[in-house]
Amino acid sequence: MVDVDDLVLAASAIEDISWIKYSLEQTFEMTDLGELQMFLGLEIQRDRSQRLLSMNQERYIDRILQRHGMQDACASQTPLDPNTRLQSHPKTESNIPDTQSNSPEVYQSAVGSLMYSILGTRPDIAYSVGLVSQFSHDPQPQHWTAVKRIFRYLVGTSNYILQYGSSNNTGGYSDADWGSGHDRRSVGSFVFLANGGAISWASKKQTSIALSTTEAEYMSMTQAAKEIVWLRVLPDEIGAFKHIDSMSQLHADNQGAIALARNPEFHARTKHIDIQYHFVGELVAAEKVNLQYCTSSNMVAEIMTKSLLRVTHQKHVQAMGIFKQTGSGTLRERGC
Repeated sequence: MVDVDDLVLAASAIEDISWIKYSLEQTFEMTDLGELQMFLGLEIQRDRSQRLLSMNQERYIDRILQRHGMQDACASQTPLDPNTRLQSHPKTESNIPDTQSNSPEVYQSAVGSLMYSILGTRPDIAYSVGLVSQFSHDPQPQHWTAVKRIFRYLVGTSNYILQYGSSNNTGGYSDADWGSGHDRRSVGSFVFLANGGAISWASKKQTSIALSTTEAEYMSMTQAAKEIVWLRVLPDEIGAFKHIDSMSQLHADNQGAIALARNPEFHARTKHIDIQYHFVGELVAAEKVNLQYCTSSNMVAEIMTKSLLRVTHQKHVQAMGIFKQTGSGTLRERGC
């Protein structure tokens, strides 16, 4: 006997969902809970009159704030101080006993709880959590301070929602911050939007050292191109055909990387680039990826490559469809 919980059905028409439910009920014992309202900590709300769908993790965030004693902390307007430069330090001998404040286990628990919020609805903290996670083996006081700063940011933004339908903005953004890591590796990121809200995102330190900004951006574009391959299939499977071409749009803010992807030249300056990163060039040539230049000020994925000043941070947060929820109704207010 196998028990399965939290099964979600999705289709382009209600008749298809009814048929799927009927087919499953012929084999399995099921309970129909009706329209989706809660799933794995995600709260789903609909406003059909305005054609809006939103998700939030307010209850989950409140729980992790309580668990780590940060529920009454002063709110921060950004998840990371732009002037912060976290580094690893050699572990020194100390007679001070291990306490909760310097315990790697507690630190890892705090960072892990933050990671789940990223997976659900909060790409705005992806970079900062990815940064502090690199020091989980031996957290120092400066690393704990950075983790608490993220919690303080969530104190003031726990009621943020990820909203779809507020605009027609659909497509992807790819960015990289060259050599920003403490080990001189670059941080690459991408975010894809559908109907004004983020549907897929990633922020990750690149596995090899890029020798130029163009190379770092080119490597990041390749990771985004891999995501496009999957995102072109998904709308077709669920019947959202109008989004297939839109998902092929990839915006980048580096002209050199765009030129390299459109016309790869294997000369002395690019021979060192790993062959896997030329995958994006093949997709561009096959017209499965449509590269578009956008200015750095409009690069939404920038929020997942570095810590930003408050105004720029909030601009990109809103561009990803993350708004402040006001009241218990369906109206949404942008900004903090």
